[in-house]
Amino acid sequence: MQSAFMPGRLISDNILVAYELTHYIRNKKKSKEGYATVKLDMTKAYDRVEWRFVHDMMVKLGFSAGWIGLIMKCISLVSYRIKVNGELSESFRPGKGLRQGDPSSPYLFLICAEGFSALLQKAEEEGRLSGVKFCHNSQCSECFSLAVC
Repeated sequence: MQSAFMPGRLISDNILVAYELTHYIRNKKKSKEGYATVKLDMTKAYDRVEWRFVHDMMVKLGFSAGWIGLIMKCISLVSYRIKVNGELSESFRPGKGLRQGDPSSPYLFLICAEGFSALLQKAEEEGRLSGVKFCHNSQCSECFSLAVC
């Protein structure tokens, strides 16, 4: 679930684990069960974050109403104008998305990612989704060869 900000772990370890899992899935031949992987483009996700979802996540995580109101004003009151052939357009307001470069955006995005993670965890608990099983013992012949402690 989380490998960054934990003693003894590096976020770059995720790259190695993802590579090994992909290799394992690609080469698995014994089972009738199929496997699938999902790759998310997190850079595009910034533009698609629904403001209502940000609000609801902050409520669920226990942020105070005053703080939530302040954050929602910061992300929803922005307006843009575009310069075309030297002329500025009328101003317009976006309906969703987090502004890349805004100092608060990475934090808000992490809050949204927490919601996505919770949805995946719930699907796994309900049996609608399962992950690749790891063995803690790399000597086990039936399990994935990467030992995770």
